[in-house]
Amino acid sequence: MKLSKENYDKLDENFLYKRQPIIDNSFSVGTVSGTYHCKNWTFKCRKDNGKAWMIDTYWGSGSGYNNYEVTDENVNEYKKIFDFREVKKINDYEIDEYEQNDLICAATDSGGYTCGHIHWVLKTAKKSQRLLIEKCKFKIASFKRQLQQEEENLQKYIDGTHYDFV
Repeated sequence: MKLSKENYDKLDENFLYKRQPIIDNSFSVGTVSGTYHCKNWTFKCRKDNGKAWMIDTYWGSGSGYNNYEVTDENVNEYKKIFDFREVKKINDYEIDEYEQNDLICAATDSGGYTCGHIHWVLKTAKKSQRLLIEKCKFKIASFKRQLQQEEENLQKYIDGTHYDFV
């Protein structure tokens, strides 16, 4: 199988690509089928001397495992998600600080989608003032409930009526 110069030139090593999983039920690891074992189905492209490979991001920079050679027959199966030069990864605790339409969820390491979600935003995206205000109000209400509970516990300790003393 061959990759034409035209298709080779279309591929960009700065992009994250995705592809529909190739179903592999020939084995499983625990409850994970072979289709998803050690695979994110998101890829970084590597090009060299007219050949190109899509390297599954589960293994980061590529270990030779789950690498797929790109050919004229399969090149259109890989869809661009984003350009790494235009996005930044954000921490899980920041997800609720950006509007939903600014978030891009894409697994790019062995944490996949299961160890928290891996979210990206365009470098030009700004945190939402509205969401930051809501987050602060929620935290304040939570701290007030905790404070009230501790004040009630303190009074029970003083009065000797806490369940530990009964």
